[in-house]
Amino acid sequence: MSQEVKIKIRGLHGPGEDPVEVVSIGQMYEEGGSVCIAYDEVISEEDNGLVQVGKNLLKISSDQVEVIKKGQSESHMVFVPEQTTVTYYSTPAGELEVGIHTDHIEKTDYEKGFNLQMQYELEMNQTFISSCSVNIAVEQ
Repeated sequence: MSQEVKIKIRGLHGPGEDPVEVVSIGQMYEEGGSVCIAYDEVISEEDNGLVQVGKNLLKISSDQVEVIKKGQSESHMVFVPEQTTVTYYSTPAGELEVGIHTDHIEKTDYEKGFNLQMQYELEMNQTFISSCSVNIAVEQ
């Protein structure tokens, strides 16, 4: 059975960069021992009022976190502490190879939700891009 949750994602992708923040309402459920949160993210908003929306799935298990994005741009990122994973980020202009070295994942449970913090290093096409941190707060 799923339940409605508020999800707030705040990411910092390098020194001197402004944080990126996404706030959405999603559906949280359990599947195969993982906590899953399905939510929509506004990708772009045009002058004529049309909005591009991406479908996202956050899948949290005891040993890894997965972020699956579908829409105009697609990816399946896997974060495993002290490991490097490789995925492909598909865009209308083509594919990019993305390497993710996860330094740290910490999940703190609360009475009505949880907080997830991740630190990782990001590479594109085997070139270091930045050190990143993401904070995900989920409220029931």
